[in-house]
Amino acid sequence: MSDQPATTTDGRVGPQAAARLDRLPVTRWLSAIMALLFLSWLIESYDVGLTGSVLPSLTSQFALSTAMKSFVAISANIGIVIGIVPAGRLADRFGRRRTLIVGTIAYAILTFVTGLAPNVPTLIVLRIVDGMAMGAVFPLPYVLASEFCPPKRRGRFIAWSDAFLSAGYFLSPLLALVLIPNAQDTTGWRIMFMIGGLPLLFALLAWRYLPESPRWYESKGRWEEAERVLATLEARAVRNGVALEPIAPLPASAATPAAVVAHPLRAIFVKPLRRRSLTLWTTFGGTFFIFYSIQIFMPTAVTTMGYTLTSAFAFTAVIVGVSIPGKLLESWVIERWGRKPVIISFTVIAAGASFAFGFVRGAVPVLLVGCLMSFFGIAVDPAVKVYTAESYPTEIRAWGVATTEGFGRLISGVIGPSLIPTFFSNFGVAGVYCLVGAVALVAVIVVAIWGRETKGLALEQSATAPHH
Repeated sequence: MSDQPATTTDGRVGPQAAARLDRLPVTRWLSAIMALLFLSWLIESYDVGLTGSVLPSLTSQFALSTAMKSFVAISANIGIVIGIVPAGRLADRFGRRRTLIVGTIAYAILTFVTGLAPNVPTLIVLRIVDGMAMGAVFPLPYVLASEFCPPKRRGRFIAWSDAFLSAGYFLSPLLALVLIPNAQDTTGWRIMFMIGGLPLLFALLAWRYLPESPRWYESKGRWEEAERVLATLEARAVRNGVALEPIAPLPASAATPAAVVAHPLRAIFVKPLRRRSLTLWTTFGGTFFIFYSIQIFMPTAVTTMGYTLTSAFAFTAVIVGVSIPGKLLESWVIERWGRKPVIISFTVIAAGASFAFGFVRGAVPVLLVGCLMSFFGIAVDPAVKVYTAESYPTEIRAWGVATTEGFGRLISGVIGPSLIPTFFSNFGVAGVYCLVGAVALVAVIVVAIWGRETKGLALEQSATAPHH
């Protein structure tokens, strides 16, 4: 393999992945790549959603105390937080594709084995290790999507892929509704974990059909491999009758920051990335707390209100399910309004619904307010994700995204949920969701004051766009 930029068939010399990718239309091949990434999130979100879906059943079978319920609730998220940050560095060093495939194989095997756990302590340990493998996978679909998609479609594609996350989260309580009440000998929750072994099939598909990011290849000086992927994309576009526009060079402002070149691991803490990272961490943690409060604790909240376990699963399935059309709405407005307006408006509406949720009475009001909270509070997630991916240079994009997700999920998926059982005991459902709404408003204030707008920019430009 040559250590020099490859010369293309018409005499151009790399690196040119950014310009060549961003001029391409959405071809069938690019759509197929996105479909694989959609599938990746669908199967992983089912696994993440397992905890909340089986928690009432585990509580009943093993007579879990408040403390043990907290440990079970946050076990996978502890693992995700532990695994996600080093995985970002691995993805920047060894490739997005390889890290995605290895992580998927690991968590699929561990999830299946969790279904054989003889007791709750064993289950907790397995879920923590399982979460470490899931953490290695979580940020990579939208890192890859951001590096393949043209600027005007990037936010929309990531929103669509995030809708598949909601489909997986919807699938968990739906299967719980079918399997757990009807299974004999308390085997329902075990079957649900064993179903989590199916992502092994996805790993085979990804190994066969998912290409590595040409942007990543070029950042490593692997010019020939970058050229191979780019040439394939361009050839397919030409065969579809697309006339490729000449490449316009990126402006000097799109150059890689010196801090990244000097020391990638410290780059996110050096100007101008330091304030950007702190803003993203707070935004991620505050907005995703809404998601975790629904995904993990909605069945518990509904049963606390006096409804049956079957009703709790049905309510949760509907409430999580409405986030799918919410994300489709987000995919339509994000390229029109921009990243910041979507994050702010969606989160404010969700926070208001969260404040109201614990005070409403009756099945219909509970369901309607819960759906409003989910429609906007979970639908904002893809906007936060694409905003994060657009904020870091290619050399450290997975590292920056992973540290943001790691800190954000520490707040929203570990510290917050560990407090929620205590809030349930002392303040009821109203206290829990007032806490959720307050944390979400903190995220709104931070992004409104310190956030930048990245809509419509090439990745190399959005990563270096100044603060205003």
